[in-house]
Amino acid sequence: MPGPATGRRWRRAWGVPAAGPWLAVVAQLIERKGHRFLLRALPPLVAAHPELRVFFFGQGPQGPDLARQIQALGLGAQVTLAGFRDDLDEILPCLDLLVHPALMEGLGVSLLQAASAGVPIVASRAGGIPEAVRDGENGLLVPPGDVAALGAALAALLADPARRRALGAGGRALMAREFSIDAMVEGNLGVYRELLG
Repeated sequence: MPGPATGRRWRRAWGVPAAGPWLAVVAQLIERKGHRFLLRALPPLVAAHPELRVFFFGQGPQGPDLARQIQALGLGAQVTLAGFRDDLDEILPCLDLLVHPALMEGLGVSLLQAASAGVPIVASRAGGIPEAVRDGENGLLVPPGDVAALGAALAALLADPARRRALGAGGRALMAREFSIDAMVEGNLGVYRELLG
């Protein structure tokens, strides 16, 4: 797990203010991942937290359209299209929040990675997301496409560092309990026992 020095190094590398909240979406830049909902929720959050920075890690066909939306909303100083990264295992633990506003999703590997890294998550209650994000345990779930609910959940966590830390710890515990290799092997064995029994 990267320590505070690693976090400071990554913040400097990306130009994120030392005291500013750092959020990210880790997903392909495609329509169903819901980046546009986060963009629409951001203006009041930026007004309340001027040093807030948001990074979209990923690539895809929506990139140019998202760039236009970012400029149209006046968020060019706050939102960065950061492209694909193969070092997210180092970056994720440095984030204050992972946001996943998808309209549809299977399980979401980035959600498991963030939870394992102790990063609290705000995500849509869509598809398999509630398997990885338990509302109130390691993050907050909002209705898909609900900009007001997404903004309210983010505002609540941005204003409450202690709650973010508790949700981060809840994510690590959830991953150890249900998504570790031992837990998954035991789950598979349970299915075989049931089928054979």
